[in-house]
Amino acid sequence: MEDGIEELKLPEQSTETTQPIVEEEMPGLMPESGHTHIHPEHESGNRWLDVIVAVSVIFISAVSLVVSINHGRTMEKMVEQNQKMVEQNQKLVVANTLPLLDIDVENNMNLKKNGYVRLSVKNNGVGPAIIDRFEIRYKGVSYNSPFGSGGLLNALLPSALQPKLIADSSVSGTILPARDSIRVIEIPVTSPQTLQLLHAAEPEITMKACYCSVLEECWETNFDHKRPQPVKECKVEPGEKLW
Repeated sequence: MEDGIEELKLPEQSTETTQPIVEEEMPGLMPESGHTHIHPEHESGNRWLDVIVAVSVIFISAVSLVVSINHGRTMEKMVEQNQKMVEQNQKLVVANTLPLLDIDVENNMNLKKNGYVRLSVKNNGVGPAIIDRFEIRYKGVSYNSPFGSGGLLNALLPSALQPKLIADSSVSGTILPARDSIRVIEIPVTSPQTLQLLHAAEPEITMKACYCSVLEECWETNFDHKRPQPVKECKVEPGEKLW
């Protein structure tokens, strides 16, 4: 029995070292990050087909560029047209609100029926006039009233010819509607001498006004039948004599 045990020997272990397994040889493992792979180009294999595809791509890009440019120009034209329409509408609004002041002098020569000389300011425009300043000067001196020793009537006529009844209206600070008028002064004429003196003084009488529209566009005029001059605003100086 002991002899049989001695004869039984374990197999000897191999002293050879185990060879490491390369990852590339193992199926299902990812290659190392340092390895590069060259992929074939995406070509159909047909040279003419590849050329046609490339040319088509270039052509489509060129057409898209042309369409974009034309679209941009069309939008620019639309913007310009809209701006022109806005400007035209603004001009139309201004034209529909434009006031135009003028002087109207009316003489009644029939002395038998108590004649008169009437001076009025009339708005011949299509919009209301906001009259900020209206002044009357005789020989360069401003007057704001026909009455009293410093009044316009005293400068025009001697006391013996001055009428007792006279009508006048304040003009500065009023709003005069379109196609309407406001009486400035009305002097009764009771004798030929009164009428003669008034006619003689007429060249020395000057008037000036500054007025605005409802859109706050302002003009100055001295009623010389010339076009009123546009101004930024109508300024009234302190102590200025206005009618």
